[in-house]
Amino acid sequence: MYGYVKDAQTKEALPFVNVYFQGTQTGMTTDIKGFFDLVVNKKADTLVVSYIGYKTKKVPVVANKITEVEIELEQDIIALNEVIVRPGENPAFKVMRKVVENKSRYNKKKIDYYEMESYTKIEAYIDKMTSTLENRKVIQKIVATVDSIAPLRNKKGQKMIPVFFSESISRLYRRNNPDLSKEEVINSNIKGILVGENSIAQQFVGATFQEYNFYEDWMVLFEKQFVSPLANAWKLYYNYELIDSLVIDGKMHYQLEFEPKNKQNLAFIGKMLIEKDSYTLKSINANLTENTNINYLSGMQIDQEMKLFKDQSILLPEKVDVKLDVDPILGVYPGMYVQFNISYQDFTFDNPKPRDFFDVPVKILPKPAVTDNAEFWQQKRHVPLSQGNQQITTMIDDIRDIKMVKTYENLLQFALTGYFEWGKFDVGPYPYFYTFNDIEGSRFQIGGRTNELLSSKWELDAYLAYGERDNEFKYKAALTHIISRAPWRTVSYTHSYDLVQLGLKDVDPDDNPFFYASSRFGTLIKPYYSRTNQLLFKNDIRNGLSFEAGIKSASIHPDFDFGFYENTVDSTGFKNSFKTGELKFGIRYAKGEKFLIDGNRKLVVGRNPWPIFTLDYTAGIKGLLNGDFNYHQVTAGINHYIPYDGIGLGRVNFEAGKMFSTVPYPLLKVHTGNEGFFFSSAAFNLMNFYEFLSDSYVSLKYTHYFEGIILNHVPLLKKLNWRLVGIANVVYGNMSAENKALAGEEFGTEEGFFTLGDKPYIEVGYGVENILKVIRVDFYHRLTYLNNPDISKFGVKLNFQLIL
Repeated sequence: MYGYVKDAQTKEALPFVNVYFQGTQTGMTTDIKGFFDLVVNKKADTLVVSYIGYKTKKVPVVANKITEVEIELEQDIIALNEVIVRPGENPAFKVMRKVVENKSRYNKKKIDYYEMESYTKIEAYIDKMTSTLENRKVIQKIVATVDSIAPLRNKKGQKMIPVFFSESISRLYRRNNPDLSKEEVINSNIKGILVGENSIAQQFVGATFQEYNFYEDWMVLFEKQFVSPLANAWKLYYNYELIDSLVIDGKMHYQLEFEPKNKQNLAFIGKMLIEKDSYTLKSINANLTENTNINYLSGMQIDQEMKLFKDQSILLPEKVDVKLDVDPILGVYPGMYVQFNISYQDFTFDNPKPRDFFDVPVKILPKPAVTDNAEFWQQKRHVPLSQGNQQITTMIDDIRDIKMVKTYENLLQFALTGYFEWGKFDVGPYPYFYTFNDIEGSRFQIGGRTNELLSSKWELDAYLAYGERDNEFKYKAALTHIISRAPWRTVSYTHSYDLVQLGLKDVDPDDNPFFYASSRFGTLIKPYYSRTNQLLFKNDIRNGLSFEAGIKSASIHPDFDFGFYENTVDSTGFKNSFKTGELKFGIRYAKGEKFLIDGNRKLVVGRNPWPIFTLDYTAGIKGLLNGDFNYHQVTAGINHYIPYDGIGLGRVNFEAGKMFSTVPYPLLKVHTGNEGFFFSSAAFNLMNFYEFLSDSYVSLKYTHYFEGIILNHVPLLKKLNWRLVGIANVVYGNMSAENKALAGEEFGTEEGFFTLGDKPYIEVGYGVENILKVIRVDFYHRLTYLNNPDISKFGVKLNFQLIL
């Protein structure tokens, strides 16, 4: 049963109306649009609709029948004697002050340890389609399949197509000081398009990614900072109204409504119940509206019920229901309705686990050995499935049996990942299939990798490319053995031969495939042919700390005018190519980082609230794997997102490095430039390719995302949902006299490179993102080295990005 509740006179939607079945515990409050959706209990025959200031209305219902209703409430007008209103403080403010004063007493982060069992149910439906999508044969076949079982409709009467259903039982563990968490998925039941029982979905369907703590001042949703209605600075961001006092379980509660002062800010609108004696949160209904500056999200509703444990003086969630209303994306992907239902029970506080227990954030336990899986779920579900849920699983199975659906699954997977799944192999990635440049001419590349269907212990990742102009075959083959998944531990061997650009040698193709692929078009800057062999061991030690060690050989054959003398004193031993033999060691620390295992790969998810530290050391050894040089190089980095309460989010990338030896300049740090039209976060966007080299350097890249905070207050712009971005990039470096001498005529010439010894390179910029939801335009100003040849003092860079 679903429908709207409206004011009988004004016809306006009424949010936060209490809707429940008479004589039962089944009910909810309407969302910001006045909408409700309830499963009719077999015992229920009457729906009760009540709201402060309106007459209560009762509506007869029929069990096991999907019906749509539109309920109009009449105002309850009572004639009063003369009332004199004198100025005074808003009574809601007195309650809010008490709540904030008591937050620290009951915040769950103050307790050392707790664990609990969770039951999570997720449903997802396609419910909004463009006319083009509706007319496609595959959609019409899907709709016919659904209608043959039970027609489904959304709140606007549009047809709904179920695409995902899951339920899972997990054990959650939380530890504070240090902040650690773990989820053990005991069992899961998954039905869906694009997913399967062996996919990464098993790790996503638990409760780890649906945690909401309104006692924190700022909450991260969709990797954005939302201010909580219970924040210490509540009065700056919200308006409040005390609308009622209720007795629940023999205790008095205050009911408050809240809404943001600026409805386009990242804040909530809704209501909450506050228990009077302890001034703790009993329940909250928090909504995001269409005005919130989040792309493709027309609505979100969070309903959370809390439980107070007096012995531990801690407040924990007992039930969480989340509803997402997603609009069609770019007119290509349909809109969706997604619902999460999570309940918690069996809380424990006195069995703390050791720190190494938390090494793997999400762990899939072996399936329980049960003879009847249906009986297992019947016993373990916190809430029984409705008849509609049972029908959904049948619908999804029938939809997946349609041949055209399987084809669309593969195409969508190809678009999202860059790989086309072909049985036990993934073919791709597609950005590299074809490129064109002055050295290779037309370059054709085919590649792929094995997946877990072939082996869960071994993965082969390879490609073969051919350039019709240089008549050269290029290739790569990387064989990885997964030693352990918990902790993650691998060893790999890679052999490759390819054409590389000197100005992009420090850019990892896997980190930015589209930027790297686009750099293969046009004129290549200082290209060289490189043949490499590498053996690499990676090991997660514990709690975000990982280590890697390897040995590598490389043979460098420049395709440009290059040469050096092995003996610079008497200019003997001229060479125009060289070999290296290296030992590599690296350590990385990412406190609080969450990751999942996607097939045979480790996937980091979410934005880490803590800085990520890296330290790498490379030792070149003459004679090792026929290497020509001895050298030592150290690189350190810090990557950190910094939330600024109320003024957006900053991203800091700091890096420092030093080469302690005298080596040919291709082995030094080539600072990445960008002469193209597209923006790249990996580059200095007004620096030319191969313009600056260093053997010691420090660099800082800072981007500030204002998240619409400034443009939301500009009358003519706020409706566009544009977001301002600020950029500052700085790098300072130097080069020893010995390395300058070895570089010869390359140093300090127009055809060669410059160093940064006089002053740092500085560029600043400002930009607007979220133009038409997918375009970002940046405007850059170069502030130093303005007399270098062929440089741009000002530039405009464009980027296409799919962001929320």
